[in-house]
Amino acid sequence: MDTCYRTAKELEAKGESYVLATVVSAIAPTSAKPGDKAVVTEEGVVHGWIGGSCAEPTVKKEAKLALADGACRVVQITPEPNVANDREGLVVVPMTCYSGGELEIYLEPHRAKRELVVFGNSPVAQALVELGITAGYKVTIVDTTERPPLEGARVLTSLDEVTLLRRDEAAIVVATHGVFDEEAIARSVELAPGYLGVVASPRRFSSLGGSMQRRGVSGEAWAQVDGPAGLDIGARTPEEIAVSIIAAITAHRESITVTTQRPSEAPQQTVSQRARPETAETILEQATGTEGKGHCCHD
Repeated sequence: MDTCYRTAKELEAKGESYVLATVVSAIAPTSAKPGDKAVVTEEGVVHGWIGGSCAEPTVKKEAKLALADGACRVVQITPEPNVANDREGLVVVPMTCYSGGELEIYLEPHRAKRELVVFGNSPVAQALVELGITAGYKVTIVDTTERPPLEGARVLTSLDEVTLLRRDEAAIVVATHGVFDEEAIARSVELAPGYLGVVASPRRFSSLGGSMQRRGVSGEAWAQVDGPAGLDIGARTPEEIAVSIIAAITAHRESITVTTQRPSEAPQQTVSQRARPETAETILEQATGTEGKGHCCHD
């Protein structure tokens, strides 16, 4: 196996991101040739060969940008960077070596899978595991019960075993439905993931807030918890609830504010208001499920 691919597999196994850089074109004199490859780690370490001091600093810089935005690009290092070129995805930088030459290097980012940790052994937990895997997450189940284990992901049976490689990018969902709720939430708050949601009814979630305060969880930390977890899309089945939660995680990651209001939080309407004629707004409400949603499946 090529050394670069071996390095890439090792990084993937450790849950680390990297960029695969491949020389696709070289005009002499250059030390790199078409087909030369290198793996660039998140820390900027280059494994392989894509050129010397003229190429490597540029590749390291562009690799970092590629990991940030997830987009592939071709880097052209040329002594004539001002020549007009409208090729999409092309980044043109000047060749700094006196010898001249020209290189084109293709950068392919491989970002580590984001972590999704699901606490619980419930239909919602199982639906989250299946949808999370489909959505490209590295899913872990945490279940301290003696129920038959859920399928499809790594299972941990102790709260102390739960760790996160990238806290800011990780998501945790507590879907224990009354079984080891408080212990699971307390451990999740300690881990401080980018997203933390609790599957519960509004009343149950409010009760949990008081319990967690008595456990020493600060009001500021509790305010960051999404509960009831998920966007209010009118979800009722476990699968629909899982969709609403994955959507909430995605919106949180992309810093998108979703303004849907839960019926339990909306002002009470009079009979005349409920009987108002259909408008574009009322049709939209009905289509998105923002009216009349129950929370039976969040209990």
